[in-house]
Amino acid sequence: MTDRRLLVISRIGVGPPYAGNRSRMAALLDDLRALGFELHFAGVDLSAEEKRETIKAVDRWIHDFVWPPGGRRPLAARIRQRLAGAWQRLRRRCWPGREPGPSIGNRPLDDWFHPSWLAEARRLQRAGQYRRVLVSYVIHSAFFEAFDSSCLKILDCHDVFTDRNAMLQKAQLDPQEFWISLNPGDERRGLRRSDVILGIQERESSYFQRLTHGRRVVRTVGHIIPSDPLPFSEPQGFGEALAPVVGYLASANPLNRVGLRWFLEEVWPLVRARGGVGRLVVAGGICGAMSFPEEVQLLGIVPSPRVIYQLSLFMINPMLSGTGLKIKTVEAMAHGRAIVTTPAGVEGMALAPGVSVAGTADDFAAAVLAYLRDPVAARNAGVAAAEHLGGLRHQAREALLEALDTPPVQRFRPAFR
Repeated sequence: MTDRRLLVISRIGVGPPYAGNRSRMAALLDDLRALGFELHFAGVDLSAEEKRETIKAVDRWIHDFVWPPGGRRPLAARIRQRLAGAWQRLRRRCWPGREPGPSIGNRPLDDWFHPSWLAEARRLQRAGQYRRVLVSYVIHSAFFEAFDSSCLKILDCHDVFTDRNAMLQKAQLDPQEFWISLNPGDERRGLRRSDVILGIQERESSYFQRLTHGRRVVRTVGHIIPSDPLPFSEPQGFGEALAPVVGYLASANPLNRVGLRWFLEEVWPLVRARGGVGRLVVAGGICGAMSFPEEVQLLGIVPSPRVIYQLSLFMINPMLSGTGLKIKTVEAMAHGRAIVTTPAGVEGMALAPGVSVAGTADDFAAAVLAYLRDPVAARNAGVAAAEHLGGLRHQAREALLEALDTPPVQRFRPAFR
């Protein structure tokens, strides 16, 4: 197509810097512009701060989709939600000792899409006549109904949402912290509204391919954060202040809290008991979301991720479960920092230089100790990680370009079904 305009409709922007999905969105927008596309952006319920930062990363801001104050969901959606809640209460009453099934916390696909947005999107398309549209997250796939079969419809998935809250329950999270969760049929329906599906890692791309029975083009676009290796800072001060820094940057996401709590309770005491001399420094929204031992230095919300990476000899990512590509792992590599993580922290990634994977608290402590005792090895590993990521980013950009040049699917019935 000669028309290089791309309409992006997204519920996330490019800030704050400590949230993985927003870091990825910033990198994605940067790559799209580098590939020669003119970005027209429509935000979905974005905060004023997020909009302010995202405007800098696009060519035109064209619309705000806002959930109307007091706006009610469609009657059918409200009935489904009430019936689902009644069924869960009945199960707990009739079978009090029985474990809930994998459908716990699942909600209808379009519960996060206000019906008024469809008319707004149709008006945008009548005015803009876009030939390509990219929508973030399957829960907003109903936007595609506003675009006919001549428009290429690209769905950037970020995560798998099938029975996600069953996974969160297994991680012993309170149901109040459950997030978006769908049954397989609804996720399939959302995926099939698109022409091209972008998965963030190979395992999830394979799942999307199976779920759609191979009837949609699926491309993996994961390692898109550009390599930006930082020089290492020399410790300043005396005594403990001279100790190398073990860094962690994260949002207040409940899975981040579970992982860091495990590290503080199970791993860090082993490091200290075995003579490890290092400082643990934590940055991001997680600092205000949980309690910490006095010895942990908290930076809070930082203006740029570079602050914590510049300070750190290496990073940790003690995530115990989750979906998507673990941006914390990729971002550490991009900034030239080695990282110690769990198998969940590298899910969807091949083994890479500078990435140490530890499945137990004992192994995790040993990997942390190895870098604390040999800072030169930690620095060399960080350099190798950044170089390796550069090659992966080139592959991801090629996959992105292939996705954007895919012919639209010619349908014989409406996509919104």
